[in-house]
Amino acid sequence: MRHLLTAALFALAPLAAQQPSYRAVNEASTDTQLSALPGGFLMNIPGLSNDFVISGGGQLVELPDGTARLTGRMFSQSNLYLAFLIDIQLSGKLEPNQAGYPPAGSPDAQMLTSAYLPTGAIDTNQFVYYTAATGKLTGVRNLDGAVLGLANSGAVQLGAGANNHNGHDGLQAQFAVTVLQQPPFFTITPSALSTLSLEFHAPQFEHATHPQVDPSRSNLASGRAMVIPGVADDYVFVPAGQFTELANGTAIVTGTLARPSLLEDSWTVALQLSGRIDAGQANHPPVGSPVLQMLPSAYLANGGTMDPSCWHYYASVTGTLTGNGLNAGGSISLTQSVATQVGGGANQTNTYFGFYGAFVPTIVTQPTGHTVTITGDIELIGLTAVFPVLPFPTLDVPPTMPVLDNLTDQGFVLSGDNLAWLEYMSLNFDLSGSGTAASRWNIGYFKVIDNQHVEFHPRPGQAPGIYNCFGFNPAINTNTIQVQLVAPTAPKLFAEPFVPNFFTAHVKMHCGPVVGLGCSIITLSTSALPSASPGIVMLGIGNQFSELLIDSNLYINDPVTGVVEVGYGPSSPALSGLSFYFQGVVFDSGAFVAPFATTNVWRVDF
Repeated sequence: MRHLLTAALFALAPLAAQQPSYRAVNEASTDTQLSALPGGFLMNIPGLSNDFVISGGGQLVELPDGTARLTGRMFSQSNLYLAFLIDIQLSGKLEPNQAGYPPAGSPDAQMLTSAYLPTGAIDTNQFVYYTAATGKLTGVRNLDGAVLGLANSGAVQLGAGANNHNGHDGLQAQFAVTVLQQPPFFTITPSALSTLSLEFHAPQFEHATHPQVDPSRSNLASGRAMVIPGVADDYVFVPAGQFTELANGTAIVTGTLARPSLLEDSWTVALQLSGRIDAGQANHPPVGSPVLQMLPSAYLANGGTMDPSCWHYYASVTGTLTGNGLNAGGSISLTQSVATQVGGGANQTNTYFGFYGAFVPTIVTQPTGHTVTITGDIELIGLTAVFPVLPFPTLDVPPTMPVLDNLTDQGFVLSGDNLAWLEYMSLNFDLSGSGTAASRWNIGYFKVIDNQHVEFHPRPGQAPGIYNCFGFNPAINTNTIQVQLVAPTAPKLFAEPFVPNFFTAHVKMHCGPVVGLGCSIITLSTSALPSASPGIVMLGIGNQFSELLIDSNLYINDPVTGVVEVGYGPSSPALSGLSFYFQGVVFDSGAFVAPFATTNVWRVDF
C-alpha cells in the first residue's frame, strides 16, 4: 500500500506543477548599482513616445503548454492621452537544460559587468526564454483607431536581472513595430525597435471606478457601476473601489456603491472571484461569454478595435451587497449568472481596462426602513486602473471668504461639483481624511453632504490667518479657494465627543481675547450642575464644587494660536458608559482681575 501511495503522489506531482502562473507587471526601474540604462518605462516606441507606463491590467499569464500572454493598458507619462491596450502572445518556451538553450543571440546582458556572476548575483544561466512573440497595440484616447503590430527581434528573456535595469524578477524584449492602422488625426512613424522592460511584483490593488461613457461606442446616457433592476441603474463607486487580481488566479472586488443624486442610497460590495479562464485554454471563452453590450461597430468582428479574444474570465464568483445609509440592515447575496469578464473594453462602456459581471441576487435581509424589490440579475461594471479615472471635483469660489474659528466644533460648508469622490481635503497641504468628530476631531476631517456639498473641519488649533483650501481624489485635485481662520471672541474648549477604551481625550482650550499672556486651568466633572463662587468664578459643572475635579497644572496658551492642548488618557475600561463635562478657566496676565473668564461646557462620553 505504501508503494502505491508513493507512486500516486509522484503521478500527481507533475499535474500540480502544471498550473498557470499569474504575475503582475510594472515598468522596470533602474538600480544604478547594477545598470546605467534609463528606466522607469514599460515600453518605448521610437518615433512616438519613449515613456509608456502601465495604467491598468498588467499581467503576464504563463500557461502549461509553453505559451504566455501579456495584457494591460499603458499610457505615456509625458502625454497621458497617448494610450494603448496591450496584447502580446509568447511561445516557444525554453528553460535551462532544454535542447537549444540558450537561443541564438541570448542572453541580452546590458547591465554593468559587475552585476553578473562571478562578481555580482545575476546568473544569466537561469534565464527563461520565449523564442517567438507577436502582438498588437490598440490605440485609445488620442490614439483611438490606431493598431500597431509587434514581432519579436530576438528572444524574450525572463528572470532575476533579465530586464537589464535591476536585479528583480523581470522581462525584456525587443519588437519590430509595424503600423496596421493609423489613427485618424496624425501619422505614427516608428523609427526603431521598441523595447519592453518590466519587473514582476506582488499583486497590488487597482482602483475600481464607474466607466465614463464613450458615445462613439455606447448608447448609454451616463456611466454606471451597478444596475439593480427594479431599484436603480445609476450606482457608482463612491469614492473609488478596489480590484485586485492575485497570483493564485483569484480576484477580489470591494467598494461602496451609491447614487450621485442620493448618496444615502448606498451598498458595500464584496466579491470573491475564482475559476480563472485565460485565452489559450480549452474552455475559453466560457459558455455565455463574452457579453457584448457596446455598439456592434465597437468590436473587431464588425470593423472596430475592441478584441474580446484576449479577455479573461472568472467562472465562479460569489459575494454580498451590504446596505448603508437608507439601506442599512439590508443584505443581498450574489451568485454569478454569467462569467465575469476582464480586459480592454470588457466594461461594456468604453475602451479602458475593466470588468463586467451579472449576478443572481438573493435578498437575505431587507433594509430596516424600506423594502427592496429586485426584478432581474444585478450587473456590476468597473473600470480598473492604477491611476483611477474619476469625475473631476471642483469647488465653487464663494462671493465672500469663508471664516471659521480656529478652535470650534463647526466646519466650513463648501459647495462645488463631483465632491462625492473626494478622499482628502487640504488646508495649506495639511491633509484631512473622511471621518467624523468621534474618530478624527483632533486631526481634522471632512464629510460629504451630497455630491455638491462638503463639510470640512480643519485640524483644530491652527494659527489664525488666510489659507489655501482644496480637495482631491486619487486622480486629481480641485481648484483652490481661500478660507480664513480667526481667534474666537470668547474662551472656548472642545474635545472628541466620544473616546473609546484605551484612547485619549484631546482637550483643546482657547483663551479668547486677552491683554497679556493667557493661562488656563481645566476642570472636569461627572455632574452638569453648576458651581458658583460669586466674584471669583462661575462654572457650569461640579455641583457646587462637591463633584468638581481640578487639573492641578497651570497651562500657558500658545501666544500665536491662543490654544493649549491637554491629553487625558488612555482611558480605562472602568470609565465605559460615563460622561465627563469639561470647562476651562482663563487667567489674563495682562489684566488679572476676577471674576475670571470661563469657557463653554463640553461633554465627552467614554
